[in-house]
Amino acid sequence: MILLLVSPVCESSSEQTGSFQTKCLERHFWLSVKSNFLGSKIRFDLEDEYGLHFLSDEEATLCGYTVLVNDVGDLVFRASFLGCHVLNQKGSDYHLRVWFVNEQVDGTVAAYPFQLHCSLQERWSTREIVCEENYMEVSIQRPVLPTQSNNEMGADAAEVVVMFHRADQPPAEVRVLSLTEAAALGYYISLRGSRLTLRCHYSSPLSYFVKYISFLSPVSPPDEAAADESDLLWTVPYIISPLVHGQFRDRGVRVGVNGEALSESDIQKREYKIGLQDGRVEIRIPAGAQGGHVESGVVRGQYSQSVSVDLFFKSQWEDERWPLTQHRSFRHLKTPLMPQTLVFTHNSVPSKGFFSVTLGSFAPDVSLQTVTVEGGGDLLLWTQSRQTQREMDLSLSKLSHPNGSHSYLLRFPLSHPKIIPEYIGGGKKIYSLAFTFILFISSNGEVFYHQATIEHNVEYTAPGSPRLEGKCTESSLLVLLHHGVQTDLQWELFLGARRLDWELVMMGGFIVEVDEGLFTVEIPLHSPGMNYKELTLQGVVAGVEVTVVEAKSLKVQDRLVYKCTFPGRELLVCLPEGRMVAVVDTTHTIPPTQPNRTTLLDPSCVPMETDSARALFNFSLNSCGTTVTTEGNFLVYENQISYLQDFLSLDDPVIHRDSPYR
Repeated sequence: MILLLVSPVCESSSEQTGSFQTKCLERHFWLSVKSNFLGSKIRFDLEDEYGLHFLSDEEATLCGYTVLVNDVGDLVFRASFLGCHVLNQKGSDYHLRVWFVNEQVDGTVAAYPFQLHCSLQERWSTREIVCEENYMEVSIQRPVLPTQSNNEMGADAAEVVVMFHRADQPPAEVRVLSLTEAAALGYYISLRGSRLTLRCHYSSPLSYFVKYISFLSPVSPPDEAAADESDLLWTVPYIISPLVHGQFRDRGVRVGVNGEALSESDIQKREYKIGLQDGRVEIRIPAGAQGGHVESGVVRGQYSQSVSVDLFFKSQWEDERWPLTQHRSFRHLKTPLMPQTLVFTHNSVPSKGFFSVTLGSFAPDVSLQTVTVEGGGDLLLWTQSRQTQREMDLSLSKLSHPNGSHSYLLRFPLSHPKIIPEYIGGGKKIYSLAFTFILFISSNGEVFYHQATIEHNVEYTAPGSPRLEGKCTESSLLVLLHHGVQTDLQWELFLGARRLDWELVMMGGFIVEVDEGLFTVEIPLHSPGMNYKELTLQGVVAGVEVTVVEAKSLKVQDRLVYKCTFPGRELLVCLPEGRMVAVVDTTHTIPPTQPNRTTLLDPSCVPMETDSARALFNFSLNSCGTTVTTEGNFLVYENQISYLQDFLSLDDPVIHRDSPYR
């Protein structure tokens, strides 16, 4: 077997590397073109000693050519060794020159010539039948005709007639046509070399159907495939009676994909199943098996899958008329869309403090876009666009399976502040969670949803003494006091040295919630009682020191020191030690102001830290030109951040390029 690939003569492009693939099948040339290389318009031209010939659909059917697009979008070209424009040398070497013409959207045209050369892998049998996607072909080994002729048919056409008959009709009703009459009805007949070949379309005038099988002299199995659970199932008669004369002697069947037969070991490895059932050969291909293709869809809102395969089927037998018949079928089989039952599994291990679920399985063309979880508080959210950000509420992983499918694993802590359990008594609490998954199918652009709910019961021991817990939100810090189920609240909270009372709550803008066994205080970032540990352009690290004491004895029951990191675009904080910290955004002016050129009232007081848009100042209240005034019982400290403008000229009028900033 030799295949020669020739570079394009009209235009050369680096894109062609790896874009073409050629090979020899048993009785066919095979060429494929990658989907990403295909232009807006494509065609094939055939070249022989008489020149170039455009390959139209009609020409392809009559001359033994098939052009199709497979499931992954690649262009596939198959040509029969007995087709038109094929040069046969020495009876076993076949040559074909093909031009692939590719036109891009911008009108650029490139033509790529291929000199295909294949040697016969096994000898021709006495009768060979091919059922292609677009035509039927039968060839037989013929006796030597007595005369020679320059006619395309290879012999005097007037001496040859074609007899069409049906197995269910008497011999008297045989229809006899000359070669010219047969050609007028759409039949291609060739008498060249040692083979007599007849080829026609499935809808040719004299073809007919018998039990879902269309045949003339070739007999072709159907294209439809059934879906048996998640498998593709295709059946074909074990004995095709119109083609068998007398006693049938089986010489075996072969199954393959993409035009090539597979070995027994390959079939077992791929888990294909071939069996005989009620006089029919059954071929079963599991979803996700190598060589098959799974495509997703939505049927009445439910996720569904279709399995397809480019199947090659070869059957061989002997009978009383023909020493050996080989019957080859090329079929693109596809099942209807079958609704799939998605498996939603709860995998949580309460002792580890994490809640996890899995959803699947999906074909490779499905991707998860958004997940929301409702757990009693605000929604937990995961989105595809934010999957690399650390502040995600949820952790999501993609689990790949051996058959090419995948599932999704979702994890989050049970202690998440947006997950609020319900205490149902008896030492138990229940988590009620509602999940919504939004998924996208890349092959057809469809979007579908899957919803699921879970109730998760957890045993817990009601605390005999109060317990403090801290949590962070985007703009506040939560202090949770677990005090058990009691008729009276017997504990008091202290923030630092100050008791939590309504005056402090109102002054600090605290939010207080009381639930059975739980007392919650939400402390905003800028509230009194918040201690600032670190102030940088990257964020603010602030925390609280909380103590819970017994109301009567003031005995300390639990102590909590908790801190959170908050993002901050702009900030103004007065610290207890007599310092002021300000973060300003200088991009609000047009044009924007450069942060590293801002100063306080005292021009020597410059920012401690800047980036492309912000400046951070940290200064004492008695420095940098800070002024102090009184308003009632309060001292008000004030300073000003300004920008030194860059003047272009000292002459009047004064011109500068900078925006005023203050």
